[in-house]
Order: sequence, then structure tokens, then C-alpha cells
Amino acid sequence: MNFETLMTLVPLPDPMKAKTVLLIGPHPDDIEFGCGATVKKLVDGGAEVHYLIVTDGGAGSNDPDMTSEKLKEIRAQESAEAAAQMGVLSVEILPFPDSGIYQFHDLVKAIAEKILAVRPDSVFAPDPLLPTETHPDHLNCGRATVAALIVAKFRLSMQRYGIEGKEPLSAPVNLFYYFTHRPNVIVSVSEADMDAKIAAILCHMSQIDESFDSVKLYLYYKANSLGQKIGKLYAEGFYGLAPAHQHCFMEDLSKY
Repeated sequence: MNFETLMTLVPLPDPMKAKTVLLIGPHPDDIEFGCGATVKKLVDGGAEVHYLIVTDGGAGSNDPDMTSEKLKEIRAQESAEAAAQMGVLSVEILPFPDSGIYQFHDLVKAIAEKILAVRPDSVFAPDPLLPTETHPDHLNCGRATVAALIVAKFRLSMQRYGIEGKEPLSAPVNLFYYFTHRPNVIVSVSEADMDAKIAAILCHMSQIDESFDSVKLYLYYKANSLGQKIGKLYAEGFYGLAPAHQHCFMEDLSKY
């Protein structure tokens, strides 16, 4: 059996077939930056979309008059506005301190509890293997998400994490990494989807400064370069894993 035949038996997942989606972000605004155009396309296609933001956003300011408590409130409101603008059904922000000290396994438990509550068929998270990523919250978010997916599948694992009274996942869950250098799933997005992405990002005004024009230019450059791979104007890329790929699958899916 060659690789192409193998992949017909266990194909890569299609994000546009998702019905219930949980997008997990390290901070307020990361989901919009990482895959906002795809979020808009999913919502417009009828998917039920939820956000889980795993840290409180209370560190993203150098204003000497800003406090973490005040910034947390501002960023929670910005997140709610951005999600509402996109048509996202719910936004939850966990209390883990942005750029602070917290226990990794507590984060795994909290994400697993959210997965069990939403019971998504598709989960999105930042790629923890992005070579250029240095922010611990991004790395922890991606790693904790994949650990949480395992916890949520097994009753005894749930018990070991202190999760009681919930049934383990029974349906398969596709995993999609955004902020990735190795996209194997490319989603065509429209100019209107890109406009919605930028508008949602601009809801996070506490994080916008004079560098945003350069950031915006890069976002369009990246979307256009991915779009060219599939003959479209714009696209967003993900490293996608169907359930069959998520454990002991020894092929290089980044080249597929």
C-alpha cells in the first residue's frame, strides 16, 4: 500500500463539514488573528461555534496606569463584542493568569470540562510545535488541548482528573491547529470573510497600536499565499488531524 492509498482510507478532516466547533485560544484576540475568516465561514455555513479563551488577558499592556484587573474587564468585553460580531454562540474566559504562573494539569482539566460540555465534532487550537513560537501561554494552550481530548475520551481518565458526573466523549473529534507552519488543510475564504476577520480583530482595541498596519498587511499576505496554493484569492491554513491520525500515526501529514 502506498501513502496515497493509505490516505484514502484515513483522509484528512474537512473543517467545513463541522457542525459543532470549539475554538480554543491562549488569549483574547488569538482566535481572530489565527483563523477569524474561517470562523466567519463556519458560522455562515450553519455551524454552532463556541470560544474558550484559556487565560484572562491581564498582562497585555505597558500602560503605567493600567492594572491587570482593569485590563481583564476590558479584554473580556472586547472578546464578547468580537464574538458577537462574528455570530459565535458563546465565549468563556478561564481565570488562568495571562503570562503568569499556573499549573498545566489544571489547564488540561478545565479544557476537558469545556470539551465535555460542548461535545464538539471539531476542536481548533494553536500549534504547539510552531518552531518560532516562544509564548508559554500559546505552547501550553496547544499542548493542554490535545491532552484534554484524551482525558475527555475515557471515564477512568476523567476520574483521575477529578471530573465526575459527565459521560466521556463517544463521537470522534477532529483536531485543527491554527498558527501553524505546516498546513495540510487549506480553507478557501472570501474577501468578505477577511473583512470580517479584520473587523473582529479591531474589536480588541486595547491590543491595537501603530504596528497594526504592518500586521494587517502580513495577514493578507499570508491569506493570499495560501489561497494561491488552491487557486483562490484568500485562504487560511490548518494542520488537521482526524481521530485516526491523533495517536501512533507515523506518517508525515504536513506533506500531504
